[in-house]
Amino acid sequence: MVARSLLEFLDISTAKYASADAFVYGETRLTYQYFAGVVSRLASGFAGLGLQRGDRVAIMIPNLPQFPLVYYALLTLGVQVIPLNILAREAEIAAILNETQAAGFVAWEGFGRYVIPAAKKVASCQLYVILGNLSAEQREASKPNTCVELTKLVSESQPLAKRPAINADDTALILYTSGTTGAPRGVVLTHENAAAAVLACWEAFNITAEHRFAAALPLFHSLGHMLTMNVTLAAGACCVLIPRINVDEIISTIAREKITHFVAVPSMLPLLLDGQGGNGSVQTATETETAEAVAPNDPLSSLQVFLVSGARMEDHLREALLQRFGKPIYEGYGVAECPPLITTNRPDIAIKSGSVGKQLPGLEVTIFDAHGIELPPGQVGEIVVRGGAIMKGFYNRPEETQQALRDGWLLTGDLGWMDTSGYLYLADRKKDVIKKGGFLVFSQEVERCLISHPKIRECAVLGVTDRALVEEVKAYIVLRQNETATKEELASYCASRLAAYKIPQHFEFCSDLPHGPTGKILKRMLRERSSN
Repeated sequence: MVARSLLEFLDISTAKYASADAFVYGETRLTYQYFAGVVSRLASGFAGLGLQRGDRVAIMIPNLPQFPLVYYALLTLGVQVIPLNILAREAEIAAILNETQAAGFVAWEGFGRYVIPAAKKVASCQLYVILGNLSAEQREASKPNTCVELTKLVSESQPLAKRPAINADDTALILYTSGTTGAPRGVVLTHENAAAAVLACWEAFNITAEHRFAAALPLFHSLGHMLTMNVTLAAGACCVLIPRINVDEIISTIAREKITHFVAVPSMLPLLLDGQGGNGSVQTATETETAEAVAPNDPLSSLQVFLVSGARMEDHLREALLQRFGKPIYEGYGVAECPPLITTNRPDIAIKSGSVGKQLPGLEVTIFDAHGIELPPGQVGEIVVRGGAIMKGFYNRPEETQQALRDGWLLTGDLGWMDTSGYLYLADRKKDVIKKGGFLVFSQEVERCLISHPKIRECAVLGVTDRALVEEVKAYIVLRQNETATKEELASYCASRLAAYKIPQHFEFCSDLPHGPTGKILKRMLRERSSN
């Protein structure tokens, strides 16, 4: 299939699967026909409020049916959608609204206390739409701007008389990066970029209308809305919305709705183990040993596959999942600039230990050296990708766009290598490579060593500059509950597994580490802490 926008996928699925469930939220079920009808009325309502093609609107909504409804209604009008991190607060929201010169926002009422004062600081942001009932305080705070309730907008609007013409290269989405290594940037995706990204995942995983996805990952995240929301709509499948990452709610939803596909970042997966009597600390397991079917009365027996990306998946977690469920775990690699995945393990290829699989359909992946020359298999360099899903650029940042896009290639900023069969292996972020005494130290290699220590729950490794301006290796350590360890003990553990120059010279024990909304460790915050 060739589609040039997400709207084409929705039209086709609505025609083919009109009476099937598109979204489920608790007891609420939205069929494809009903969903498309509400999208049309909502688009009409937005048009009546003055929104038009080319405007930019931010949405800050948790995993509720209103997220896809608003998302597709805005796309229908040619409005550019800016999904906001639901953990963002006033200053962060104001910065994005100001940078994009957003015309308005749509937000869950619980976020109004952050979004409304942020929007008041941005002259372009005139339209406020709140999901639930507006409080008197919110109405007063919104003045003199237009503030309406989403429910009334839907009930008082007729279906859109005529969908405006939208070009494939019009901007559809502006996705803000997580800011793991630097300040968040707006990734601009066209309608055609988004359609290509969806089609690549749909084909890679052979998604069908019989599949049922659990949407526990926040929908504002590219993996959340591109894979769990948009791919399911394109395939005529069902997306079951889970509003918060809670172990009991996730397990009960999987059982009740017979979920087949669970999309997650690695930090979410221990919940399934902990909730089912697992502890995530299994020593060894093989697919042969775990081939027994999960018992039919098991609440998670419907699960067919785990789709995992967003951060490195530790070996012990993979082994625990295999031992517990005996189901395929397809780990992938992606960046916001080419969402949601660039490579992945999948049904049609053998899984190789340590690899994040092969390139998705429609994408080409290779490795460049520092001069933009393609490297042979086995050599570490920068991972680059080209294809229809890569971004148009960073919003209003031409210099950074020029640095990231060269001759049709997206330079990811990640280091890795490929084998002779085209499998990709990750090494590190370019910014996280430590230059020590003429040697390169990959922080992820040191982290993999440390995390294998039975006392360590979490760790992060970075380079720090000492008084002589020499870069040294430093490890931030979070121990498991009721465990104690010394710096000497951990250094000795590393010494038996790593070359001497890779062993951390500095250890800092922490109660926790800073994380982004999907579980990624925010190393930029650790760098700031170190420099201060």
